[in-house]
Amino acid sequence: MDMGGRWAEWNRLRGRVPAWHPAGVVVEADGPVVRRHYGTHGTVEHASLAERTGLAALVRRQQEAFAERGEPVDWKVYGHDSPELGPALAAAGFDAGPARRVLVAGPVREEDGPLSSGVPEHAAKPPRHGVHNLYDVRDQAERAWEVAAGSAGPHAMPYAEMTADGASDDGDVFTEVLLEDGRAVAVAWMHADAGRPFAVVGGLTRDDPDFVKACTDEWRRRRRGTALLAEAGGALRERLLEAGFTEATTVRSYRWSPPGTPETSRPARFLDWLHDDGPLWDRFSADFAFKPSMTHRPAITEPSPSAVWNLHSHHRLVPDLPGELDAIVRRGLLAATGPGEFVYWLDWQHNGYRYDPRRVGIPGRPPVPGLGTYPDGDYYLHLTHDLRLGTFGHPWEQTLTVWGPSLLAAVEAELTALLGEPVRRRP
Repeated sequence: MDMGGRWAEWNRLRGRVPAWHPAGVVVEADGPVVRRHYGTHGTVEHASLAERTGLAALVRRQQEAFAERGEPVDWKVYGHDSPELGPALAAAGFDAGPARRVLVAGPVREEDGPLSSGVPEHAAKPPRHGVHNLYDVRDQAERAWEVAAGSAGPHAMPYAEMTADGASDDGDVFTEVLLEDGRAVAVAWMHADAGRPFAVVGGLTRDDPDFVKACTDEWRRRRRGTALLAEAGGALRERLLEAGFTEATTVRSYRWSPPGTPETSRPARFLDWLHDDGPLWDRFSADFAFKPSMTHRPAITEPSPSAVWNLHSHHRLVPDLPGELDAIVRRGLLAATGPGEFVYWLDWQHNGYRYDPRRVGIPGRPPVPGLGTYPDGDYYLHLTHDLRLGTFGHPWEQTLTVWGPSLLAAVEAELTALLGEPVRRRP
């Protein structure tokens, strides 16, 4: 597909409900408009409105939908959109941000050969200097977060939002960091989705030409066949042009906030392995002496108090054992956690999630993320961040361990009625 075809496809997809969307995000279609509700905020995307009338009514409906959820909304208007859209948003109370350029860089083909690196040769050789993928310098994950989340922007996608969105089956998040004396001093991030004609450059915290070229060249090398799309103004725009990007159009963000205070966290979100999932597994493994194995039983040192129920003998007796377990555990977690407290769902060697049990699984809200309580082929856990309570499903022993006084008190009677007396217990 040539760049003209990619650009036409990108515009066409603006008005489509995506086949995949991140955990914790509710997507709704309203005629040409697609709304994304993140809990903390929302966004509007749409197909061409160039020949549409009734813009005022369309804008008003979107405001009503976001006001019902208490979400501020960001509405991006591109240079090729209807010239009446910006004034309609301004008349409805939206504040216009500064105009930025949308820039695109074509994909690299195999026959093009290797791209040159923008990093000076002397900076690329030392192992703790130059530009590196964050997964190769994992000790800098916390520092990278501080640099990226604290940068001024504006960015096409803030770092915290992109990591919270996480990966789909067809895409991934790529983060590059610039190290000086082993310390992250600049960060760049991108999301590539096989279902989209462009990988989106979420942001770069530095407009140094070597850094910009090194990151964008690396992404194009790693994702051959993928074109890049970026938003920028000022010096960063100049650096992207020097790195091989061309301008496609302009974009301006219009923002509106309903009365009231928005929620400060998404109702559910992906757990990034570097920042969330990995560290939580490390703590669980240390505190519970976790020994993953098909033959080692039990796989954890069961805490006190805890109880362990057998699942194997009841799987054929209960028509929907996974559903029954989920319902009991969810009621228990609601009773045992406090307002605003998150529950973490972990899946050994796979993506995990965190969620507020009071803001998921109800009409208008996102579903409970994860694959549930019943250990269907892997270790599944529900737990609080402080590890004081939770559930642990062992797929090969076919058991469910529940620990924590408040959670046990909430679920023990129901689990025993469903599964029989516990096979092990620690008072």
